[in-house]
Amino acid sequence: MALEARWWWRMLHLALPLAFLAAMLIFFPFRQRFEFDLDEGLNAMKALLVARGYPLYTQVWSDQPPLLTYLLAACFRVFGASVDAGRILVLLFSTLLLAAVVHYLRMTWGLWHALAGGLFIILLPFYTSLSVAIMVGLPSIAFACLSLLALAAWQQYRQERWLVVSALLLGISVLIKLFTGFLAPIFALGLLLEERARLVDAHSWRRVLRPALLWSLIFGAVTAGAGLLLVGPADLSQLITTHLAARQGAAFISLTEDQPISWYLRDAWPFLLLGGLGCVFAALERRWTSFYLLAWAGVAYLLLSFHAPVWYHHQFLITIPAAILAAIAAGEGIRVIPHVLRSRAFLSGRTLLAALALVGFIAVLGARARLTYYSFAMPASLIPPEAPTGGHETDFLAAMARYTTNTHWVITDMPMYAFRVGLLVPPPLAAITDKRLSSGEITEEQIIQVIEKYQPEQVLLGRFDLPTVEAYLKKDYRRIYRWGRRRLYLYGELKSSLEVDQP
Repeated sequence: MALEARWWWRMLHLALPLAFLAAMLIFFPFRQRFEFDLDEGLNAMKALLVARGYPLYTQVWSDQPPLLTYLLAACFRVFGASVDAGRILVLLFSTLLLAAVVHYLRMTWGLWHALAGGLFIILLPFYTSLSVAIMVGLPSIAFACLSLLALAAWQQYRQERWLVVSALLLGISVLIKLFTGFLAPIFALGLLLEERARLVDAHSWRRVLRPALLWSLIFGAVTAGAGLLLVGPADLSQLITTHLAARQGAAFISLTEDQPISWYLRDAWPFLLLGGLGCVFAALERRWTSFYLLAWAGVAYLLLSFHAPVWYHHQFLITIPAAILAAIAAGEGIRVIPHVLRSRAFLSGRTLLAALALVGFIAVLGARARLTYYSFAMPASLIPPEAPTGGHETDFLAAMARYTTNTHWVITDMPMYAFRVGLLVPPPLAAITDKRLSSGEITEEQIIQVIEKYQPEQVLLGRFDLPTVEAYLKKDYRRIYRWGRRRLYLYGELKSSLEVDQP
């Protein structure tokens, strides 16, 4: 029996995602890391409030779609409200993304392409750390990759159920984070162009329109129907107005000018260059469906070039499809070279392209393998962070935990602290973010109103400058701990047990 016909050979590519999952669980020091990104605390606190019975949007403010919050809340109900539980849930989505990529490449190109693709995804900047960060971006892109895989299954099997599955999966992606919504017109247009290329009878335009129309109707029904059901018409503005208003903020516009998306891509250039070579191989092989990936990366780059603000995790919208295209080039290089050596056709154009692809493959490994290894081998405090916590977390947590039995609410702009000691933030202030403050959606006066309403026993500030709030706190609160910008205040009748203010 030929090697390619053996079942274990056909399934070998799926060993890579499973190995990644095992390596992350066993070796990656995510359990020792207090916070990979400030968004972790926001997402964890929103989910904890939902798990405790506070409804999302009507009470718990959120500017993100609801699906991941509900999944995290279910996870906390079953496994307990712990950071590790949330991070492992995100890790499962990351593994799902990896499995979708390798299976897509195995189906459309071959085993070597699939193995290269899985390796490239793991080597992407920030992939390991964001694979365990409680954030919405990676889970959303995971379902977008699954949607692309279902499109590939439609192109191979021509069964309309795969169109339905693809549209459903992209709808789920958008219900996790809106930023993958730009893929909908790309996928619909791709289906239309593909059917147009198959057209033989000039009068069969209905057959040309049917796949794109079916896909679009299912996607629209899922996103609109589930969105209205889970969010509600009255609360849709939370998902839109804050982002639109923040884009006009001078601070965000200045930040995007100083650090545009090209700045965040500075460590990913080997993937981008090799991805361009992958497009050449796709054109030579006339595998036009691989150009979904080029459209994905290109449109994402254009959109992010005019978007404010741009954050480091946005680069995945470009680097993940680029890494898949790069894997096409690497896989073709691995596949072609043995044939060249046997045929001795050393000077053909295809041979030169394959050799260039292998050089690019080696360059990617040289540029990224050591850095990715360090994320496993270095102490947790030295993992390249995007939101350095600065230390003294244990001291703050100990100070807060001392009064947990007498504390019902905590006002904080760093909710990870409250989450780790099992305390709740008032639902209207579950997420105090840059966008929310800069857009004027929340003001210091409104924060003071929440303080007056909920009478929080503890207040922890340190992320934002809130001078009016701090002046108000002087009436009834006393600072019991301070380190750097962070200040912990205690309220009222607990003053008898206060510790001496520490420097």
